[in-house]
Amino acid sequence: MSKSGFVKILSIVMIFTMFNMKGNVQAMEKFENIFELGDLTTEHRKVAYLTFDDGPSIYTDKLLGVLNAHEVPGIFFVLGDQFNYVPQADVLLSRMVEEGHFVALHTMTHDKHALYRQDKSPSRFTDEMLELRDKIKEKTGHDTTLCRAPYGKSGHFQAAHYKAVANAGLYCVDWHIDSQDWAKQNADQIYEEVESQLEKYQNNQEIVLLFHEYQRTVDVLPRVIELLKSTGYTFEPYVEGKIFEGLD
Repeated sequence: MSKSGFVKILSIVMIFTMFNMKGNVQAMEKFENIFELGDLTTEHRKVAYLTFDDGPSIYTDKLLGVLNAHEVPGIFFVLGDQFNYVPQADVLLSRMVEEGHFVALHTMTHDKHALYRQDKSPSRFTDEMLELRDKIKEKTGHDTTLCRAPYGKSGHFQAAHYKAVANAGLYCVDWHIDSQDWAKQNADQIYEEVESQLEKYQNNQEIVLLFHEYQRTVDVLPRVIELLKSTGYTFEPYVEGKIFEGLD
């Protein structure tokens, strides 16, 4: 075995140890098939991360069902305001954590004007993230610094936003592939969009895909998972502190 292969195996052992310490052994066992030793000994292993914005919603249960059926972990960037409108939102959040998925931050309000277009927007942005972080920790015990800006950082962040995020100790990440499920009308259109964009990243060892919580996303998700697998991608749970390649 190469030195790099040994280092990767050691990293996985450390990850399992971390999850054991957090009492999430069952969740890691669910996804243990992801960490195949044959994959760890190659320098060209490709990993895809499926991310879902704007939940929890009436579609969260279905999305979790698809992910669990395919033994694929997801990252859910949740909105604080949804806690007030979605029945059993707390149950859904706890289920995400318990089943090995990752809950991350997407502000309280998703309000473009308040978050980006006012003098106090940078501080409003981080205040909402930190408020949401506290709510998630209170409800589930899960703590994180991983966040995503509504509509993405590009074209919205001012220099002061980057400074405020850094001072707050947050890690705000965008995506490589936007499925555009927010604009497409059906699963076929979403699939075609992902397939087209995937060609641009075929040499990436790591990609992050953006989805939202819609019925059409539920419908297309199994096909997207199979597409990624057929092009050589595997799936891994996100671990707190990991930095994504090629995303600021």
